[in-house]
Amino acid sequence: MNRAIFIFLVLIAFGISTYLSFTFFIRGRSVSTPNLVGKSVSDARAICSDLGISLLVDDSHRRNSDRIAAGNVAWQNRAPGTTNLVKRGTAIRVELSAGPLVLAVPNLDGQSPRTALLRLGQQNLKLDNLTYADIPEKQGIVAEEPPRGTVVAADAKVSLLVSTAPPPPAYVMPDLIDQPLDSVRPSLEMHGLTISTVKFEAYPGIADGIVIRQFPLRGAPVSGRDPITVVVSKQEEGGIIEQPAAPGPVLTTTQ
Repeated sequence: MNRAIFIFLVLIAFGISTYLSFTFFIRGRSVSTPNLVGKSVSDARAICSDLGISLLVDDSHRRNSDRIAAGNVAWQNRAPGTTNLVKRGTAIRVELSAGPLVLAVPNLDGQSPRTALLRLGQQNLKLDNLTYADIPEKQGIVAEEPPRGTVVAADAKVSLLVSTAPPPPAYVMPDLIDQPLDSVRPSLEMHGLTISTVKFEAYPGIADGIVIRQFPLRGAPVSGRDPITVVVSKQEEGGIIEQPAAPGPVLTTTQ
């Protein structure tokens, strides 16, 4: 029993001595980390000097802040507080405020809506309304609100006016059946129409290269945006049939 009491007393003495050593030797050489954010450099340096620590200003980095005046401390590398101790002689590194972030609406004249959206995002701005109008003399973005060059806050919304390309002229699809492909193709291309797909099919009694089916069908409305598909004859083996070239198709515009 006496031995157990002795061991218990030794442990208590060890705990007390450890606490006293920490208090007088460790804490005695340490101070609470000061809160320097918002302070001027001269005030921050004076606070650090009084505590026996040094101030290191990082001139290579600045931080934008809407709350802290330009030139004052905006960030420090050690969290402040009485529970965060720093040894005397230690340096606290700080970065200064560059003031509020100043943004200007970029010049988006003539750019596509997709490109404009990317550029706004890169400059910390947002797209608001996107309005389309038929303005033949210009293409892409023609106006911005707020106007280009206007100084705005971060995340400000910008509305854009976009000029749309006029629709291509519309035609009545001509009859291509029984006409040579080599004849109808240039005639269609002269009017901005394109044969996008050509399929070949053996057809007895018809010479090579003659249109035997078409889509869109004759009389349907068609424009340069519409794909045109034709099926062209391919002569059977051993059969040779000659056919004179027919005149190109006649196109009429729709009203």
